[in-house]
Amino acid sequence: MKFLFSFSLILLSLFLFAQDDFDLARKYFSENKIDSARYHINKSLRRNPQPDDYFLSGLIHEQENKSLRALADYEAVVKVESNNLEAYFQKGMIYYNSASSEQAIKDFTYVIENYKNSNTNAVYFGNDPFGKKGTFMTSLQSMVGTVYQYRGMAYQKMSENDLALLDFNKSFEFDTLADFYINRSQLHSNMGNERLAINDLKSALELEPESYLAWYNLALLDETAKLPNYLLQDEEFSPMLNLLGANAYESGDYALATNYLTKAIENNSEEELAYLNRGKALLKTGAFRQARADFLKALQINSSNFEVFFLIGNSFFYEENFEDAIGFYERYLSVDQGYKNVWYNAAMAYLSTGKNERACECLKKSEALGMELASQQIEKHCETQ
Repeated sequence: MKFLFSFSLILLSLFLFAQDDFDLARKYFSENKIDSARYHINKSLRRNPQPDDYFLSGLIHEQENKSLRALADYEAVVKVESNNLEAYFQKGMIYYNSASSEQAIKDFTYVIENYKNSNTNAVYFGNDPFGKKGTFMTSLQSMVGTVYQYRGMAYQKMSENDLALLDFNKSFEFDTLADFYINRSQLHSNMGNERLAINDLKSALELEPESYLAWYNLALLDETAKLPNYLLQDEEFSPMLNLLGANAYESGDYALATNYLTKAIENNSEEELAYLNRGKALLKTGAFRQARADFLKALQINSSNFEVFFLIGNSFFYEENFEDAIGFYERYLSVDQGYKNVWYNAAMAYLSTGKNERACECLKKSEALGMELASQQIEKHCETQ
């Protein structure tokens, strides 16, 4: 009896140690202490591994960027528990991210077809597929909409756009998230439905007014999109300011373009593109000296950007300082002789200084490159050339 009692204590002790290791692994994982989580889950796996051990091990492997090992863990889970839909979902995510779209669709479909028969309220650890929450506690029920989203994106990768759209639409029956609208907007855009794409992005911004991804995609599709002033102060939006500035420039709102680009420069004083684009906007408003200062700053940042010579030449040309304009046009042409606009502008500057022979040479070069206006000027000024 004494021996049996001792043996029972040993078994109980091993069971408690195993429980302790799993619980510690889960605790450390939730605290993002991955090395400690790995240490304790490995100890738990060496004893009497259960599906929960393999599942947590898979999540830890994913945090360690070891997706193939995670995949083996999830396969071990479903081998024992064929109804473990959480493991199928994590498996599907790995296949999706490794461009194995067909297998991802199979796993996501299995979840979709079986979630109603599962304990959808069971709480487990998950990784946020959209990359915002990191590791978090969730339930399968709350993830079903996301499963439809990811199956839709897998279909989209395979150019099955109609099936993708069905899944995106279905996902809204389970949840309404900004990410859902953003993903569907990209599909609409790929299908040529820009109006629907813009509407989805605006819906996303109603839910998350500070969503960088929604604003960025909206700026790509809608040149009239204007970032709220309070977001201009947010450094996260700094990379978008050049795009917004370019959009404002193309739509003819040069003051707004200058505003966006000035903020971009305030955030990064070495932002070459911002100086270049702000200079172009300033040219349009007649602020030629300020524009030239921006072009010179851009040249200082990147001395190999010879486009700046043409732009500086234009700033002098608009001031009717034709000699200096010619100097910069010629500097551009010494590097690149394939841009018809430079030849034409140089010709106009030469004509303004009475140097018709060189002007006509430039006009003929411009005409040969396809500048129709050059032909008119040749007839007018170069008949005897």
